[in-house]
Amino acid sequence: MSDTQHNPELTSYRLKTIEETLASIGENLRQLTSLEQKHVETRQALERAFNELDKQDERIRKLELEMPTLQLIRNWVIAGVLSCIGMLGLAVFKVVAS
Repeated sequence: MSDTQHNPELTSYRLKTIEETLASIGENLRQLTSLEQKHVETRQALERAFNELDKQDERIRKLELEMPTLQLIRNWVIAGVLSCIGMLGLAVFKVVAS
């Protein structure tokens, strides 16, 4: 057998290298687990945000459907107010002209 197979210093060095590698792998796994948890939380937050956007979208669609009616009513109110102002102006004109 060769010298390198029974050299205790070489064996010790290799074991130390393996231990360091395992420690590095362990640390990387901890970081990966942390990142995975953050990813899950981010995905859940995005799902909640999109659900809220869908709710808001439904509300906007309802308002858009009601808008023509609201505009018609607004025009009626404006026409009514202008009619009242016109009748009041006519009454004042008659009183002043008399």
